[in-house]
Amino acid sequence: MTGIHKSQVEYDSILEFSLYKAVKHRILWLIIGLFGGMLAAKVIGFFEGTLEKNIILAVFIPLVVYIADAVGTQLEAFVLRDFLSFRKLDFTKYLLKQLSIITVISSILGVIVALLSLVMYQKISIAFILGIAIFVASLSSVFTGLIIPFIFRKLNKDPASGSGPIGTIIQDILSVSIYFVVAYLLL
Repeated sequence: MTGIHKSQVEYDSILEFSLYKAVKHRILWLIIGLFGGMLAAKVIGFFEGTLEKNIILAVFIPLVVYIADAVGTQLEAFVLRDFLSFRKLDFTKYLLKQLSIITVISSILGVIVALLSLVMYQKISIAFILGIAIFVASLSSVFTGLIIPFIFRKLNKDPASGSGPIGTIIQDILSVSIYFVVAYLLL
């Protein structure tokens, strides 16, 4: 149901695929994601000094990455559905609407995590870092959740197979970069 046009109907019939064809359709994007994961680890390594001085920052890496990924994945699901349902979608109007929604969601998530971390750890600097990082990382998911599927659509590639893995690894790299840049600047 998430294919772009009739020539991609075969993507919807997984029960008719051979195992080879099903794996071939998916594996490239996952291998690219694997290499991207190695790059994300390298990005974290660039901030080794910041981590050594504030080891508590390491505890929150999964949280920042997860929340931004979840916001992007949720957005991607809506985008894929809307691309299918509304073939003549006004992209600019759609982008602005989604951007406003994600801005509000990112603000709410940033405030909640800042307050929770302040209560749990009584460190205002960590609360600010987490709140800002969650806000900016979640906001950046507009790129991975909307722009990546749009690019796949424009390239006549199945956005259902590549958008998730490619969007996820780009979002992971963005999220850890945002988190540690914010931490570096505020500490």
